[in-house]
Amino acid sequence: MNKIVSYLRCSTSYQLEGHSIDNQRLKIKQYCDLHNLVLSEEIVDEGVSGKTSKREGYMRLLEIVENGGCDGVIVYSLSRFSRNTMDTLSSIEKMNQKGITFHSLSESIDTSSPNGRFFLTILSSLSQLEREITSQRVTDVLKGLKITNKPYSNDLYGWDKVDGSLVQNDVEQKMLRKILKMSKLGYSNYEIAKFLNEKGYKTKRGGKKFYYGTIDYIVKSKAA
Repeated sequence: MNKIVSYLRCSTSYQLEGHSIDNQRLKIKQYCDLHNLVLSEEIVDEGVSGKTSKREGYMRLLEIVENGGCDGVIVYSLSRFSRNTMDTLSSIEKMNQKGITFHSLSESIDTSSPNGRFFLTILSSLSQLEREITSQRVTDVLKGLKITNKPYSNDLYGWDKVDGSLVQNDVEQKMLRKILKMSKLGYSNYEIAKFLNEKGYKTKRGGKKFYYGTIDYIVKSKAA
């Protein structure tokens, strides 16, 4: 019987809608049932960013692949596997060399076929291109603000600096949208701060508590 390994990842200590570990596990189980696949091992990285390859579970998966210890790898989506195109392609190329198939449910990728391998390459490249273009746009905006002596900050919610470039942080973007939506619905800054604290959200600098002033600053800066 084929040895199939699933890899699950959630980037925060709290669970994102649609990307929660439980949801990934359910979707993968349904996929395996549909295709008569039996999981032999589940590897989980919880609360770890996909921007780095130095993840305990991810490294464990690569070790299994390197040793030819499985016949297939299943993930919920490419974003759960890795957010770095080169890492993704390099890892999957190793799988191909070992005769290990790669399945990504959200993108309907199955590398057991030539079409699946080709589609994976195109999709990964487009994803990388989109991130680089977005990063360059933000960098250009900051440079423009600096040249015109307008107020600006590199410590913007929703962006992280990786290898010298600004990249969008999905978790912080979700939090930012939540803050602005609640503000538009009439919630006070105090109520918003209380909600974020109760849900376990963290500030940009890793603080565990939001205050009225923090929410006031975010709302006003985005409304400007």
